[in-house]
Order: sequence, then structure tokens, then C-alpha cells
Amino acid sequence: MTSAYQMCTRTVMDTTDPEIQFDENGVSSHYWHAQDLIARLVKPGLTGEGELRALADQIRAEGRDKPYDCVMGVSGGVDSSYVGVMARDLGLRPLAVHLDNGWNTDTAVSNIHSLLEKLDIDLYTHVVNWDQFRDLQRSVFLSSLPNIEAVTDHAIKALLLQTAEIFGVRYVLSGSNANTEAILPGAWGYNADDSRIILAAKKKFGDRRIGIDTYPHMSFIDYVRYIYVKKIRIVPLLNYGDFNKARALEIMKQRIGYVPYARKHGESRFTRFFQEYYLPEKYGFDKRKAHLSSLIASEQMTRDAALAELEKPLYDPISKMIDIEYCTRKLGFSEEEWKRVMEMPIAYPRDFPNNERLIKASVRVRHSLQRTLAAIRGRF
Repeated sequence: MTSAYQMCTRTVMDTTDPEIQFDENGVSSHYWHAQDLIARLVKPGLTGEGELRALADQIRAEGRDKPYDCVMGVSGGVDSSYVGVMARDLGLRPLAVHLDNGWNTDTAVSNIHSLLEKLDIDLYTHVVNWDQFRDLQRSVFLSSLPNIEAVTDHAIKALLLQTAEIFGVRYVLSGSNANTEAILPGAWGYNADDSRIILAAKKKFGDRRIGIDTYPHMSFIDYVRYIYVKKIRIVPLLNYGDFNKARALEIMKQRIGYVPYARKHGESRFTRFFQEYYLPEKYGFDKRKAHLSSLIASEQMTRDAALAELEKPLYDPISKMIDIEYCTRKLGFSEEEWKRVMEMPIAYPRDFPNNERLIKASVRVRHSLQRTLAAIRGRF
């Protein structure tokens, strides 16, 4: 942690992350963490493509007698859409799963339909009762925890694992990837696998008359059962081969008529409001820095280009005014209530019941098992 303002000399991460550290050359801990993550997780070139083909063979073989051999989430975003393109090119038969939480943009819906129609992929859409979803989001806003998007991210992951179990498949294709997402400060968010903290906020600030029966969620025990008992595997397809976001976007424009967004995660009006207004103005977090720094770390963008991008305003004044009014009204906040939300002191995960220790322990166990299995395979 540092008190004076400083920016990383390799990326555009800076001391708006209170936990950032710098070495003697001014290079941030985020850069070195990203390099380690990319080296461990990304499987580039012909080797990666070979591993991907072998994995696809395994997925097809296990799903031979089933209607689908894997499931995949679709949001209308670049990463999840390109997973669909890759899956079909590999001869896989995915079931696309979409969480409708009431915040989709028309462009997102159009991109989803184009993807599925052009690639002949079936879709299951789970619609969350709006009153229930709104109450959860309001609860996290009122808690003053920064990661409001955990409400959506948790539901998506829970829904994918639940759907995989229902259809008896072991593979969930994921659009998460180290090349474009290697950097995300812990202080800016929280592990979305943890429903305990979300439900704790709901218990303290939510409407007790409103339930959560349509909201997909899982306990820590549920998660352990999916991963270790059911042996469901989350497969980050984009970590195999040489994924390049700009190239993927051009491919999708040509093959499925994909319409890009002005911002990352522009498929959701709420995400735009959250990342481009709420986080910067209340917490001082500009998520563009993490996204652009990830692209720098994976050599998909230069630092100068990233700095130029940061010079652009997050919001034009008219769009900002419209989105603030639309989103706060949809969430049920009056102008005075929203003013109080923006002025409330910042809260941290430690201020609420959570499963952070259990989740970190389970990750360590899983990594240890993976290393052990890899060592055993290496002997034969």
C-alpha cells in the first residue's frame, strides 16, 4: 500500500487501488501477477490448439448419447459469444444458457439471437423475478459494498452449474480468460462465488416479504458438490490458442453479424451505470484501468494507447444523466435516497458474514490436487 499517487510504469494501474504495490522500478504487483497468471493459464500456439482439440474430443465422447455435451453462458458480450463460435468450430453441441435479470440492452438480445441462429445452438433462458432481483441489488447498494455485480455474476455461475447437473454434462464453457482479465484488484470487488455475503446484505437491508426462489444461488457446500462430487469442470476456452479480442470481434462481425458495444460489458445498461458512474464517483475505481492493463500485460495493447483511451471521458453528460435517472428509478430509489447511497461510508467484505476463507482454502486444495495429478502423469 502507498499514500502518494503513483502509476505503474508497465501498465495503467495506479494507487486508486489501495492495495497496489510497486517494485524498485515502479512496476506494479498487478503486472507481475498478470504475467504469472498468463504463463500458467494461457496455452498459446500449436501446443494450445492441440490441447484444445484433445479436450474437445473428450467432451464429445462423454456427451455422445446426450442431447448436449456441454453448457455455455451467453450475454451478448464479445467473450461469451466467441466461445460459441469456438465451440461449434470444435464440433461441440452446447446448450446456451442466459440469465435474464431485467437489464439487457436491445443490442445484447439481438447479438444473442444472431449467434444462436447462425450457429444452430439451443437456448435456455432463466428469468429472475424482477422484484426479487431488484431487492437483492438494492440490498447491496444499501450495504455500501462495492461489488454490486456479484449479484448477477453469482447467479450466472450458479445457473450454469445447476443446468449442467440437470442435463448430466460435466463441462461448462467459460468466456473468462487470462489474456483480457488477468488484472482485477481485490479491493475493487469480491469473489462472486460467495452467496453468503450477498444474502447477508439482503437479510440486513432487504425486504423480508420478498423471497429469492427464482434467484439462482449456491452455498459453499453446493459449490463443493458440483466441483468435487459431480466433477463438473469449468473450461476457459479462450485460454487455448492465441485469443485476440480485436481479431475475435472482426471474425464475429463477419460470421454472425455481431454488433459491438462502445464499452466492455456494454451489453448491460446496469453494468455501464455501475462501472462508468457508480464505482468511479463513489469509490474512485475506474475499471477501464484493469481491463486496459490486462491487454497491456498480454501484449494486445500498448501502454500509450491505453493512456490515450483513459483520456476519453467515461460518460458523455447527457447519457450519464439519462442512465442515472433510468437506473435509480428502476431500482426504486428516490432522488434523496440515492443521494444518501452515494454519501454512505464505504463498506468492506469483512464487515459482513462471508465464506472468503473457505473459498480460498478450496482453491488451494484444487490447485494442489492439479499439481499432484500433473506430476503423476509426468512419470508415465
